[in-house]
Formats: sequence, C-alpha cells, structure tokens
Amino acid sequence: MKANYIIREFGTIWNKKDFPESHDNTFDCIYIEEKSFISLMNFIAENNDSAIEVDQAFSVHRKKGNDYIKVKNYVGVVETKEKTIIEILPKIYNLKFENNEDSVDFKRDCKSILLKMLRYLKDSPFKSIDQANLQSTKLPLIEIFITIFLAEFEKLLKRGIKHFYVTKSENEKVLKGKLKFAENLRHNLAHKEQFYIEYDEFCANIPQNRLLKSTLVYLSTISRSAKNKSQIFNFLALLDEVEYSTNQEKDWACVNGRNRLFSHYEQVLQWAKVFLRKESFASYKGKHLNMAILFPMERIFEDYVAAMFSKLIQPGLSVRKQDRRNHLVESHKMTKKFRLKPDMVIEEGNKTLAILDTKWKILNQNATKENYFIKQSDMYQLYAYGTKYKDDPDLYLLYPQNSDFTQELDPFEYYVDKLKLRVLPVPLTGNIEDMRTLIQTIFN
Repeated sequence: MKANYIIREFGTIWNKKDFPESHDNTFDCIYIEEKSFISLMNFIAENNDSAIEVDQAFSVHRKKGNDYIKVKNYVGVVETKEKTIIEILPKIYNLKFENNEDSVDFKRDCKSILLKMLRYLKDSPFKSIDQANLQSTKLPLIEIFITIFLAEFEKLLKRGIKHFYVTKSENEKVLKGKLKFAENLRHNLAHKEQFYIEYDEFCANIPQNRLLKSTLVYLSTISRSAKNKSQIFNFLALLDEVEYSTNQEKDWACVNGRNRLFSHYEQVLQWAKVFLRKESFASYKGKHLNMAILFPMERIFEDYVAAMFSKLIQPGLSVRKQDRRNHLVESHKMTKKFRLKPDMVIEEGNKTLAILDTKWKILNQNATKENYFIKQSDMYQLYAYGTKYKDDPDLYLLYPQNSDFTQELDPFEYYVDKLKLRVLPVPLTGNIEDMRTLIQTIFN
C-alpha cells in the first residue's frame, strides 16, 4: 500500500505493529507499516556492515522491548519496496511556528528552505531549482526533483538531441560500408547472398541519450504525479530510436569528462546521476529500498553559508572557501603534514581578517555547564587555524539557529596570540536580509 510520511532530521520512526492503540504522526515521530519498517531496518543493517556513509543517515535503538529508528543529520527521500515514501526535512527554527511545528504550513516552509539551500550545494544539479519549484512545496520532494529534471530535459530537446556516427556490424543482404572477411566466411559460407559488414550510421543511439532514456523509464515507475507521468511518456516517444542502456557503467564511463560538444547535456546528466546512480552524497547498497536520495545537512549548511557570504559580503572583502594553503605540521621528513581546511577565510587584500567554520549541530545557550554542547575538538580546530594564519584573525563558529540558541554567546578568549573566538547562530528563514544582518554583525 502506497503511503507518504514527512519527518525531520533527528526524528523517530516506529513500527506501527508495536502500538495497538492509534498514534498520530508528528513532525518528530512517525509510525509506519511493519513490512516497510522491516525493509528500512534491513537496509540499515546491510549498509552498517560496509564502509560507506549511508549508515550515518539512520541508527537503530531499542526502548521497552521495541526497536525504533532514529533519523540522523541527513535529509532527502527514501522509498521502501512496499512503496512507502518517507521525506526527511531539516530541523529548522522559525519563531512564527514555534508552538505549531506539526502544521502543514511549517512543513512546507521547511521544504522550501531546504530547496533554497540545495541550490548552493556544490557539484550538484540543484542550481536549476527556480522560483516555481520553491513555491511547489505541496508536492512530495521526489516529485519536485522529477519536475526539475523534466524541465532540464525539455531545455535539451529545444536545443536538439545529439546524433553521432555509430559503428555497427551486421549480416545484411546489401553490401555497404566495409566487408568483414573473417566474419563473412564464418557466417555466410552457405549464404552467398549475405554480407557481414561494418558501417557507420548517423543516429541518436549514443551513451548520453541511452542514459537519459533509462532515467525517464525509471522515473515512470516511481512518479505518482499524473502531470509528470504524462510528460515522461511524451518524452519517451521522442526517443523511440534510442535504446535503453543495458550497461550503464559502460555508458557512464563514455560520458565522463568534459566535452564541449555535449556542454548542454551537463545539467540534465547530473540529474540522471542522482536518479540512476543515487549520487546524492550518500551511497548505499542492497535491495531493501526502491530509492534513497539522501544529503548530509552538514554539507548543505556549509555550502549555503559560504555562498551567502560570497554573495553579500561588503565590497573590498573577499571570501576564500575551503582554504588549503596551510598545514598544522610544517615539517616531517621534509614534508608538510596535516593540511588545514577552514570553511571560509575572509580577506581584505592580502590581510586575513577572519576565519569561519560552520557546524550543523544543535547548541543550547543556557547549557553553560555542558559548554553549550560545543565539541572540544571544534575549539581546538579553530585554535589551530588562528595560530597558523598571520594578522591575528578573528575566529568564528557558526551554528544553525534553534529555539535554545537565538543569540551570540559571550566571546571565548584563548589568551594566546590575542586569539578570540565568537560563536553565532545562523538564521535559516529563507530571508536573504537575515543573512545580510548576520554578516554585518560580524564585519561592522
């Protein structure tokens, strides 16, 4: 039975069978059918045995004799073999919905903010998310992704599907191209009327188009939107001469690398990778899920904040992202070791003004005894940055704003090299003016 659920990161997933009495689903807690719950449990177990990162998306726990699944700091969408779709949205604070976080409007607001942040995710196709997509939050997340892919595919069609000469070897009754003597003797010794030939045919059946057709076929099986399905079948009809990709790895190998002749294919092929290869920064294996498109919020948050700083910072200042110029150890066997890589370095000409790192973690400005839940390793990390960069730069740790972290903490002073660390909340309201205010707070 098809079912849709929405939950946010750090929420809990229960097996509905373990609760005879009816329980309402909330933004932080959902109850799914037993078969879907088992499928998700098997998926987690299989991937926990590997070295890939998908095990970070979920964890399994036990309470009062019942297993439950905890969503971690990943967002996106998964679909079980039983057609149960679970959308995972970010845990975002909005004062307007503080007492009504289970409302439909708040969930749509979280989805809209996630889409805005995804637009700035590096090495991803999400930059094509437009204003119409941001306003279509009534749709499930997967349908929004499919809609964007179809829009990109339509742009490709308007520019024209590429055709190339493809070498074919066939046994024909007409001699054309080049006769393959050895094959002709082997196949046609008793059939003098046939010729085993090799020739070039100008056609659209090339790796790029085969992968796109395979993507459309796959999406036709998972989309539940009548509008999307209709558009998919219309596009498939236009690719009638193109075959499905029977060897996707081989076709991907053929299209990897930049080719200016196929530059207008780049965006739509990036989307194809998301759907066909599940390239969403969280690989997975196994057959327990139909789909798992998952993204680490740490990475989304980091890229979004860096993009906002680059876009809104005052004239005369520059943002260097993921700066790799310095090492913690200057010499070991004549080689520098342990490269430092702060998220952002703010410079004015050749002078380093500030070093900033973003952390997707929940702080509490009232938890003084627990150090506000700041990890000690983060403090060491910023100290290392401060000692390795000249000009005594200001140091900043940026965390997402939440109901328990709404204002800047008192400064942390290292008392070494005049280093001072400031810890600030980043408002994730989708309002660009809120980000501008944060940046002005730092540099005014």
